[in-house]
Amino acid sequence: MNVLTVTGRLADDPVRRETPKGIVCEFRLAVDGRPRLYLTVQAWGHLAGRCAQHLVTGRHVGVVGNLRHEQWITRAGERADRWYVRATEVTFLDRPGDLDDDDDDASIGVTR
Repeated sequence: MNVLTVTGRLADDPVRRETPKGIVCEFRLAVDGRPRLYLTVQAWGHLAGRCAQHLVTGRHVGVVGNLRHEQWITRAGERADRWYVRATEVTFLDRPGDLDDDDDDASIGVTR
């Protein structure tokens, strides 16, 4: 079983990209606690679009997903790797002051 649930604040604005596999949105999450842990979160598809549309630096969110690992060889021929969270659900735990009242989507999620 590989399920990770964390809460924290966005350390940076999310970055949305279109790839051959679909839309992806990535952001860094400063996880609550001491010492502070920074995780890269990756969302795909509809979830990616909603995250890119509504999230900005400092927003407080909860993330449910899977811990993933990638390895590759750099152009310099060195081995590189990274760990990240592939989000299946992102819950907005706060509301920015300029958000319309008719947008009640506090929690969004997709299952892969």
